[in-house]
Amino acid sequence: MDDSYRSTDEIVAQCSSDNKDVHLTVSQMRLLDSGYFSNVYSGVAKADSSHEMNIVIKKTWHLKTCRFRELDILRSLGNFQHKNVAQLLYTYTTEYEARVCLSLIFEYEPQNLYQFLKENNRRLDIFEVKLITWQLFRGQYHIQKSRICHRDIKPQNLLYNADTGHLKICDFGFASILSDSTPLASYRVTRYYRPPELLLGSKFKFYSCDVDVWSCGCVFAELLKGGVFLAGNSATNQAELIFDALGCPTEEDLTAMQVSNTEYQEIMTGYRPDPAGRTRNFSFLYDQTVNTQWDRRTFVRNNKINEREMRESVDLLRQILVYNPERRLSGINLLTNEYFDDLFFSNMMRSNGRVPCLSLADFQAVETGDETVSQESTA
Repeated sequence: MDDSYRSTDEIVAQCSSDNKDVHLTVSQMRLLDSGYFSNVYSGVAKADSSHEMNIVIKKTWHLKTCRFRELDILRSLGNFQHKNVAQLLYTYTTEYEARVCLSLIFEYEPQNLYQFLKENNRRLDIFEVKLITWQLFRGQYHIQKSRICHRDIKPQNLLYNADTGHLKICDFGFASILSDSTPLASYRVTRYYRPPELLLGSKFKFYSCDVDVWSCGCVFAELLKGGVFLAGNSATNQAELIFDALGCPTEEDLTAMQVSNTEYQEIMTGYRPDPAGRTRNFSFLYDQTVNTQWDRRTFVRNNKINEREMRESVDLLRQILVYNPERRLSGINLLTNEYFDDLFFSNMMRSNGRVPCLSLADFQAVETGDETVSQESTA
């Protein structure tokens, strides 16, 4: 389908809020993205006696015998209508012989974080970085409390409204509901954002949502740096970059990550530490030397953050990106950290002068558990 394609369709969909059938007229369909597992379209939908709304439709193919795991997860998350998680509006299925096309309909958002960063030449001021990071960890915390592991948090899967600064986590195609009986695969999570326990083959344990905390930390670091934080050219090299930055894991770390000793030893056999220690402890983010400026791994492109702001940011980052999954700073302890006080207790503003997506009510909701926060209640 080319970019100018248009189509109109009449469908019967199920409303996610009450499971009732709704007749929808879908028009102005356009292909937004295509991938190995799904296609994504934008369009306009109108239900009987309601106004038109811009939508996105994600279509995925399944065998008739398969359970729609992503749909189960989205329905579970929809019970709380959390403002930092994309909300499912409608669903419908179409059958073709032995396969089923599942269509998931969401409200349209014009941009993701990856596109926003690209438009801004990957240079954001510290307030914008804090605004994005706080919402990201808040959404992740909500997902974690539902025992759901996203397993693919990255800028492309974060919707971002450039006008309001509102962020939502989306695309739960790789997500899984944690189980006490079923181990999860270790190859999930896009390489740059994959935590060390998965890189080292932790597929025999029932790993936790702390894998998402690592991914969120990598996104935070990417905002600071103005480029992918740790860009390995293979899974092995990705692990080696982490070793360079954090040092090799201790026996205690390996036990906490419950990694495959075989895979760890294979990586260590070929690992050659960076003698210059350029990425060690992330200090290159605020200490740019000739040595680091000429290395693409350590060149800081984002020049909108001063040294003091960067040092404060790195202090927090060092508490997030650690080997032991249980010691990664997240949840209420991170969201109420004084690093984010500027968002709620200062006169700082975004560059466009607007911060309608956050208020003191959001901070207070987090302090009390953030159980039933909806988009409407904090708008």
